[in-house]
Amino acid sequence: MEEINGKQSIKTHIMDATEVNAQHALELEQASKERRMRSKEQIKAEVIGNNNIDYK
Repeated sequence: MEEINGKQSIKTHIMDATEVNAQHALELEQASKERRMRSKEQIKAEVIGNNNIDYK
């Protein structure tokens, strides 16, 4: 009986770990997208700012 419970426990642990890994991968992907968007906004701000500088 213990052997069956042990196997079920291992399966449950593996399923939980798989869900956690999937959630972590999703969070990393979302963070990456957010960083790219912030980077694009920063580049736009720098380009616009450089166009407004009067070097004379």
